[in-house]
Amino acid sequence: MTMIVSAHLGDCILIATDKRAIVYDLETNLMRISHDDEQKIKRWNRGAIVGTGETIFLNRISDYFIQFEENGRPFKQMDTIYEEIERRLLEGIPQDVLKNNTIIFSIFDGTKTSLYSIQIELFFEVSNKNGIEMIHPYMHEIKALAVDVTCFNLPPDMSNLQNFQRHLKGLSAFEDEKSFIEYYIEQLKQVFGKQAEIDPSITTSFDLYIQSCETGRSIAIHVKNSLITENLNYWDRDR
Repeated sequence: MTMIVSAHLGDCILIATDKRAIVYDLETNLMRISHDDEQKIKRWNRGAIVGTGETIFLNRISDYFIQFEENGRPFKQMDTIYEEIERRLLEGIPQDVLKNNTIIFSIFDGTKTSLYSIQIELFFEVSNKNGIEMIHPYMHEIKALAVDVTCFNLPPDMSNLQNFQRHLKGLSAFEDEKSFIEYYIEQLKQVFGKQAEIDPSITTSFDLYIQSCETGRSIAIHVKNSLITENLNYWDRDR
């Protein structure tokens, strides 16, 4: 699937994700690995978007963000997600495959950058009020000094992730941007390396995106992680 680590550092937001692409095979009714070089973090004109789950569905949502133009039109991300859910269901993707999906995105509004997560499962939770069926999906805002981790298999030992959260620091705590970025690269190498030991659906290498909360300025880099071997693939991949 995917592992996403997103964090609000006070003066910056951070998103990191592995590189393995998983697709649902309609012929075998199984999830399978497509490749290990997926650029999951996609930039759009206000920030970045990434998701965990079924690749085709997530790419279509990302395309909406990327193609959105600032011409006075309302930004209808929730409507777009609902429409793409309906589309994938019609194309034969089971509900259970889509329910496990999560979308993370950042958005700079001209004065500050915010970080949100959207659980796709909430689009399938239907309530009935006065005979009218309703759904109540929502955007969860990741607040300052909070970490959001999305992955297929939660580790039995959470100490590595807890240690990451305890040592969150903003850019202002460092002498320069280089030290700041190097600090989080080393922290995240441990996080992704340890998770890959128990979860064959992710890679140890990862992409890292950092965006300023004050200016919206951002940087995206790929991090090769040799902490442990990358050959932890127990699933069939494309030939």
